[in-house]
Amino acid sequence: MNPQKTLMATLAVFALISGAGAAHAYGGPECLGAGFHDGDRQGHWRNWSGKDRDERRTARHEKLHKALKLSEAQEAAWKAFIADDAPQWQRPDREAFAALSTPERMEKMLELSQKRQEFMAQRLAALKTFYAQLTDEQKKTFDGFHRGGDKKRPRGDRKKSER
Repeated sequence: MNPQKTLMATLAVFALISGAGAAHAYGGPECLGAGFHDGDRQGHWRNWSGKDRDERRTARHEKLHKALKLSEAQEAAWKAFIADDAPQWQRPDREAFAALSTPERMEKMLELSQKRQEFMAQRLAALKTFYAQLTDEQKKTFDGFHRGGDKKRPRGDRKKSER
């Protein structure tokens, strides 16, 4: 890479990092439990917690199970795949989180991030095991069900009225 390209790449990375830092700093500590979660959007976030979230997950599993048309031999792999789908971590208490000092809050955020990554690694292993059991046609169905960014259909199982 020539020096000009190296300089441009370095400046681009610096600009991205600076922009992300500025966006984070702009909100301030009061944004930890405020802002997007309040006002008109509060009902939206309430729908994604606790019982509602579990019901949506179960409905999504049922829809996927029907679409895959699994054989009896694949049922054991399916049950193992969905057995531990629920995250094993909980959101932190907003008030307790806000009471922490900045370094303590960042340590807690790092700890929570590591727990989420461990959960995702376990889910990936379960996904690979289940995916290996599927036929080519089932893989296409599964991939279509989990593909993101398709603008022609609502995200997840949400209705247009819920978006």
